Amino acid sequence: MADFPGKPELALLLDDVIVRRIDEDGGLELKSLVDGSAPVTHRIPVEAEAKDEDGAVIHMLLHVVDGKPVELEFFREDASMVKKIPSPTEFSLIVLPAPPPKGWPNY
Repeated sequence: MADFPGKPELALLLDDVIVRRIDEDGGLELKSLVDGSAPVTHRIPVEAEAKDEDGAVIHMLLHVVDGKPVELEFFREDASMVKKIPSPTEFSLIVLPAPPPKGWPNY
């Protein structure tokens, strides 16, 4: 299982959620009915990827704003429409590293 800052709190917030489909790729708006917030360090604390039925890579991103889960976004790398969202077991999780204490360097 992927681990990231705020994961336990975020899991609790996802226990009771109103979900609404918001786009043709299967994107979902999330509204948690649980009080509290998660101390995540990124707007997208966790991402996953899997293959569409034609082999193209699909990304699934969990968006968190002000400590609340707000969206589950799906998109294909080739920018065409998602044909079929894979089952949850087909996705591989990706977690971005926490930012360094002094922030990311500017190049």
